[in-house]
Amino acid sequence: MILVQISDTHIDEPGTLVYGHFETSVALRKTVTAINAMDPAPDLVLHTGDIASHGSVPRYEAFREIMDDLSVPYALVTGNHDDRDALKNVFGNTDALPTQDPFLQYVIDGFPVRIVCCDSVIAGEPAGEMCDERCAWLDETLAQAPDSPTIVALHHPPFYGGMTGTSAKGLLRGGPAMAAILKKHDQVVRVLAGHVHRPITAPFGGTIAFAGPTTCYPFGMDMGSERVLNIVHEPPAFAVHAWLPDATPDGAGLITHVLPVGDWDAPITLLRNGENVLGH
Repeated sequence: MILVQISDTHIDEPGTLVYGHFETSVALRKTVTAINAMDPAPDLVLHTGDIASHGSVPRYEAFREIMDDLSVPYALVTGNHDDRDALKNVFGNTDALPTQDPFLQYVIDGFPVRIVCCDSVIAGEPAGEMCDERCAWLDETLAQAPDSPTIVALHHPPFYGGMTGTSAKGLLRGGPAMAAILKKHDQVVRVLAGHVHRPITAPFGGTIAFAGPTTCYPFGMDMGSERVLNIVHEPPAFAVHAWLPDATPDGAGLITHVLPVGDWDAPITLLRNGENVLGH
């Protein structure tokens, strides 16, 4: 199984430059092209939130128009810049968002790894939470398939990544409760999040938590005393999570790569079918 994770696309209306610099729709088109060129192709693309810069029906329709060119299915998690009602208006009860519930939470089955999509949004707030109701849903959902390797996805990282500004801490409330739930369910092989616009990995709840990169404008790894939050001109990127039967000495496991998106020289092939093709 190959799962591509994209995040924080921040789509605005066509032609708009976010922060006066970034045409996020163009960045997403380049990402879709890069994903379509993958060999082997992924089984699914999972978006871990902040689909739009400010959630609205026209922006989600613009996002959908771009994603129509994607050659594989995709699924959506809501983020703090998203609007639940507008998102449901465009995607509710579709394969991309198979729910119309107040919290946009659901399960993706049918792959070697089960994917549990959570809603960590506090409306109008940059930080997130896993309230008692959402934690109870997560606990019950994980209990339904204790023998299935599982990914838990949400927008806000449940750990502190050392950064400043609005990305400093993902979950305002509910982090310890969520960690306790995951420790009860040892089938969880990864927690996937977005929000921080750069890849960050941390231990959490007896498993590994990973915040994925952004397809648009990355944030800098700013951890200094001035507590600044910078947009940096690093390349956008997406994550590739592969469930491999021989990933660990004990057998199957989930491995993660980060692929930048940009214009590069052609690859230099060193090996093909295990044979040296350069002659040295």
